[in-house]
Amino acid sequence: MPGLACDALEAGLDGPSIRRLASVINPSGWETDQILPKFMAEAGLKQISRAEASMRIARDLARRILLQKLDPLNFTQDFERLWIDADYPEGLQEAGCLDDQKAIAEYVGQTEAELREYVHGVLCALAAEQDPS
Repeated sequence: MPGLACDALEAGLDGPSIRRLASVINPSGWETDQILPKFMAEAGLKQISRAEASMRIARDLARRILLQKLDPLNFTQDFERLWIDADYPEGLQEAGCLDDQKAIAEYVGQTEAELREYVHGVLCALAAEQDPS
């Protein structure tokens, strides 16, 4: 956390809590808990849920995969991990189950090209979602 506060100062953000957090060395959890809400307010940050954070990361990952024309089949476990770590949010379910779809596709005789097209479609839909403001 002190490193984050130093980064905030270097970026031009300033305030008593930002300075205080930047000055502590190896703060305890109690110290961080006392400073963090004021730090976030001074830095203009708001707290979001784990599910919302996972959705944002998943959308960004989907956009990067599509933009860089990467093989989407190489990232199915990344989406699964995001879905699980966020406690299975509904909005991430289809992308979160893509790794399972690989096994199902193999079982039903779907070709890798067909599976890749399906995964690409899921990522396109995810990438097209707008981030809430």
